[in-house]
Amino acid sequence: MKHQRSLLSLLLVPLAIGVTSCTKREDKKVAEFKDRAITVGEFETAYERVDPKYLPKKDGLDGKIEFVNTMLNKEVMSYKADELGYDKDPAVVQGMEAYRRIGMQAGYLKRRVADKVTVSEKEIQRHYEQLGSTVRLRQIVLDTPEEAEHVHDLLEDGNDFQTVCREYSKGPDASEGGNVLTMVFGKTLPVLQGVLWETDVGKFTEPVLSPYGFLICQVIQKTEGLKNEPLEEVRERVEQEVRGYKELDVLHKMTDNLRDEYGVEWYWDGLRTCFLALPPDRNLTNPPRRSEEVYPLLLFEEIDLDRPVVSYKDKMIAVKDFSDFYDQASFFTRPRREFRLAGARTFLIDRIMNEIVMDEMERSNIENDPDVARVLKAKREELMLNRLYDDMIAKQTVVTLDEARSYYQENQSAFVLPEKRRFGVILTNDYDSAKEAYDKIQARARFRTVVMEYSIDEDSKRTMGETEKLNEGDQPEIDRVGFELPRVGAVSEPFQTSRGWMILKLTEKEDARVFSFEEVRTQIDSALKELKNETRLNELLAQWKEELGVTIYEDRLRDTRIVDRTTAAPAEQKKAAKS
Repeated sequence: MKHQRSLLSLLLVPLAIGVTSCTKREDKKVAEFKDRAITVGEFETAYERVDPKYLPKKDGLDGKIEFVNTMLNKEVMSYKADELGYDKDPAVVQGMEAYRRIGMQAGYLKRRVADKVTVSEKEIQRHYEQLGSTVRLRQIVLDTPEEAEHVHDLLEDGNDFQTVCREYSKGPDASEGGNVLTMVFGKTLPVLQGVLWETDVGKFTEPVLSPYGFLICQVIQKTEGLKNEPLEEVRERVEQEVRGYKELDVLHKMTDNLRDEYGVEWYWDGLRTCFLALPPDRNLTNPPRRSEEVYPLLLFEEIDLDRPVVSYKDKMIAVKDFSDFYDQASFFTRPRREFRLAGARTFLIDRIMNEIVMDEMERSNIENDPDVARVLKAKREELMLNRLYDDMIAKQTVVTLDEARSYYQENQSAFVLPEKRRFGVILTNDYDSAKEAYDKIQARARFRTVVMEYSIDEDSKRTMGETEKLNEGDQPEIDRVGFELPRVGAVSEPFQTSRGWMILKLTEKEDARVFSFEEVRTQIDSALKELKNETRLNELLAQWKEELGVTIYEDRLRDTRIVDRTTAAPAEQKKAAKS
């Protein structure tokens, strides 16, 4: 049922309204009812563009009939939704109002950004050559542009980087003079990657504004990356990565220009006041309930409430406004203390930029763009179909206790929780480094200490080398070695992966078990409802098709030209996927 419902919203093919002349082969109708029709051209286009998992299982004419019926299902439901007035349903109206802003933004950004970016062969080659390379660095974290300028001047005057870091950095590693970090090309913040790889060893960067604040980085060491795959095998991925970085660069420049045009000005003292009022960071896996929160959540002195934080156009956001926005935001979108002033600034800039970009889009008449209009039409249809489905099918379905117990007994093998393992991971660029790390572990060095000394993977360092609990198959490259380790505490010898040389330590093992009926009752109810919903939907569709007089012209359908995408050559499959 999930596939069928998803297909109804994903098949965004243009379906003709009304009777059209059939002078061209592509305009001939393969199916119709009332004032709606599906033409040969629309059928062929839909077949070429749809996700292969939704293609018919049958061959020949039977498969084509199955596929045109899938298209008709969507059109019949759309017709009934129109007939029943779902376009005026409050949920549809509100959903469209929210989506209109999102859809318009996507079209506007595509017009302003994506369509203007080209990728050259030279850029692809350069990006490929840098894949897997690393930069080791120290960094100074600062809150304001004035602080960043002052610290940069001190470094320019020849002051020692670590000494300046200890005195001025706001980072958690300031007292250490800045921990040595390793950045991997392709996995580094876009705002930092270009700067770091262009900075010579021993030199430091200009201040860079990042999600963590203003950063000044000193490059300590650079290493080249291993090339496990020739360029031609990864060209498409490399081109996409280059395009993504260039689009982000264009987007950042565009938004910077917009902020300048709208006169966005930050008052850093006010921003610091907001940051200092933030509560201690709470674990993201343990959000508070709204009912447990006491508003206002942030406490400020009366004298600070009118302190300005940021201004733009003819508007001013003060501390009291920040407090209101914080109360209204969800737990997951509120700024956190770990990101200091930068987090509070990002929290506000998202709100400001939404308003500025919407203003710009309205002036650009983007909603009249054919591509945007098509997306909005498809979204309205999706919302209407979902409401129709919920009202006439989903809300009517009931699952009894006996049905659930019977399903559990018949499908018990589906409710087995497989064995899980947690590993310590060390990833290095070469075998010699991995062997050296392995020897230290065998000589009783602490695994976590060796991780921090040798691993090039920043994600592993942040978790002290520990993975999440993994099922076999979650990370196929480590399965053969990791799931053969005999006991907790066992350490593998170095082995090669596509990312480099790896060492694993089994730190936790959780045996497989069968879930009880009570544990999976919700899952069972959901599965049974889905089966019942599908049966009911098929009954309604059959009834509606008969009422509407749906006709399929099998002779024309037989003559449609489609690519067998299950056996097509790779080049043909790529072409179909790109369409």
